[in-house]
Amino acid sequence: MIVLDKVDKIFPGTTVPAVKQVSFQVDEGNICVFVGPSGCGKTTILRIINRLIEPTSGDIYIKGKKVSDKEVNPDHLRREIGYVIQQIGLLPHRTVEQNVALVPRLLKWPEERIKPRVKELLDMVGLDSNEVIHKYPFQLSGGMMQRVGVARALAADPPIMLMDEPFGAVDPIVRGRLQDEFLRLQKEMKKTICFVTHDINEAIKMGDHIVIMNKGELVQHGTPMEILTEPANDFVKDLIGVDREIKLLDLTRSSEIVDRNKEVLGETREKDCFISALDPVQRALETMMKNDSDIVVVRDGEKEIGTICWGDIKKLINKLSGEA
Repeated sequence: MIVLDKVDKIFPGTTVPAVKQVSFQVDEGNICVFVGPSGCGKTTILRIINRLIEPTSGDIYIKGKKVSDKEVNPDHLRREIGYVIQQIGLLPHRTVEQNVALVPRLLKWPEERIKPRVKELLDMVGLDSNEVIHKYPFQLSGGMMQRVGVARALAADPPIMLMDEPFGAVDPIVRGRLQDEFLRLQKEMKKTICFVTHDINEAIKMGDHIVIMNKGELVQHGTPMEILTEPANDFVKDLIGVDREIKLLDLTRSSEIVDRNKEVLGETREKDCFISALDPVQRALETMMKNDSDIVVVRDGEKEIGTICWGDIKKLINKLSGEA
């Protein structure tokens, strides 16, 4: 869906590239998370994708189309890409309804289409549309404003979303809830998302794919499992931290290790040993212990997609030491 090919960015008045020879691909329907220290080039890459910043060299492709060509209208491109930032960016003099409806009105949607779309989106992100639709941003909590920001980015139903530290301005408890809510929404929406964070825990939890940056260069990219179990160098190890085992259990989604071929036995169902595919592996372990069982059933919505047993968790842990 999105491809960056040898992208460089050197800002005027500097000689050191902010982004240097960065190449990667974001598959359709995936969340790709960019993580690294401040100034490593994460946000610059995000802004290059929607051409808020023009690359010095290199090419960007979306759905196979080269969008870095000068003849491509950047304004038209940006209207097809949702954008959420940490500061939220809601217009303070406009109501929630007017903020969410901004892009559809720019696209000249009819009003009879806009109003139900706004209500649908506010309800989708967990807000009571009847309660907040006429409020102004200053009347909302930080978490509510973040939700409105996400709703606004989704308003025109863009296939691509760019999210720059979208949950960074709220406290940890609200942040965790917003992360969970967004992952739930993503299962339904299946957007292609580029997500910037400085928090490796958030990257592992949110990402289908992780791109680790340092000093403008791509250091390593891969699935959360690959990053945790096969860090490329000491920089990546330091970024992950010394608690890799805890992160592996607490942030790896159960869907990553589910055995989709094993038959679900009747006694497992009777013990109520069920978890969600989005639940962390730690939840699978806790459910086993609570129900005195060595196996849990994994569900995607109402559908049973397979099982996780103690042996599957042991194999996961052994990956850290190269035993499996």
